[in-house]
Amino acid sequence: MQDLAVEKNLFFPLEDSGKGFVQRRIRKSSFVRLFTKTPPDIVCPHFFELILSNGCPYDCLYCYLKLTFRGNKSPVLFINPWTQVEKELLRVPAGVFSTGELADSLAVVPPLLENALEWFSSQRKRYLLLTTKSTNIEILQKRRPSPQIIVSFSINAPEAWERFERGTPSPLKRLEAAAGLRASGWRVRIRLDPVCLEIGLEKYREICRAIKDLDPELVTVGTLRHYPGLFRFEKAAPRKGLKKAPDGRMRYPVEERIRAYETIARWLEKEPALCKESIEVWHKLGWRLRECNCTVKDLLTPNDGTK
Repeated sequence: MQDLAVEKNLFFPLEDSGKGFVQRRIRKSSFVRLFTKTPPDIVCPHFFELILSNGCPYDCLYCYLKLTFRGNKSPVLFINPWTQVEKELLRVPAGVFSTGELADSLAVVPPLLENALEWFSSQRKRYLLLTTKSTNIEILQKRRPSPQIIVSFSINAPEAWERFERGTPSPLKRLEAAAGLRASGWRVRIRLDPVCLEIGLEKYREICRAIKDLDPELVTVGTLRHYPGLFRFEKAAPRKGLKKAPDGRMRYPVEERIRAYETIARWLEKEPALCKESIEVWHKLGWRLRECNCTVKDLLTPNDGTK
C-alpha cells in the first residue's frame, strides 16, 4: 500500500526519489525569512532563508537538521504556486536568499527551483544561493549562468567523508561538479565545513590543495560545532575534543580552532572566510570579514564585519 502524507486534509503520495522517500505538499508558513538565530558574539552577516524544501536525503552524523527536525529530516518539497513565493520576495529590496539552510539545495530538486532560477536571473540586487553536497547539477547545466545565482559546494576531507557523511557523493566528485559549473561560467563557492579535528588536521592538506586548484570565487571554512541536543537524535555524532562554548554550542577550544584556520589558510594560499565563528577568534587571527558563503560584498554593511 502506498504511504500517504496528510496536512489539513490535503493528501499527497510519498515518492521514492532514489535517495529515500520524499513528500510533496502545500506550505502554509512563509517562504522567506531573515536568518536571525546567530548569538551576538558570533560573526554571521544577515541573509534570508528561501524555503523551497525542508530536510535532506543524506545521513551526515553531525547534521544540525537532525536536531532541527527532531530526527525526522526526510525531504519535503513544497508545491505552492510560484506567485506566492514571488510576492514574499518582492517585499525584500535586496539580499542573499539561501535555499540551503533547512535543506540540501540540489540533492532532491524542489519543484519551485526552476521558477526561482528564472526569477533571480532577472534581478539586480537579489541573489539566490544554492548550497549542496550533491553532484546533481543538471538543472543548472541546461541554463545560461547568471551573476545573481551562486552555487556553493560543501566539501570535507575524504577521511571525514568516509566516517561522517553517509550517503553523499565523495568530496572529489563534488569538486568535479564544481569545476564543471565554474568552467561553464557559474559563480562557484566552496564551504570546507565542518573541519573535524579528530581525524587529524593533516588529513585536510590534500583537499585544500584541490580547492586551491579549483580557484572558486570564495572559500569559507568552519570547524565542527553543534548543540548538545544533537546527541539525542544521533548517538554517533562526532564529539571528541568538543567542549561547551559561550554561544551554547559544543566547539573545539579557541586555540585549536585558530591553529586549524591558520594552517588551512596556508594550504589554500589565501585567507578564507569563517562560518559562524566567534568575534574572539576573528580578532586573535587578525582577519576581517570581507565576504562569506552567505553574503555578497555589495550588500555587506559595516556592522556585519569583525571590527
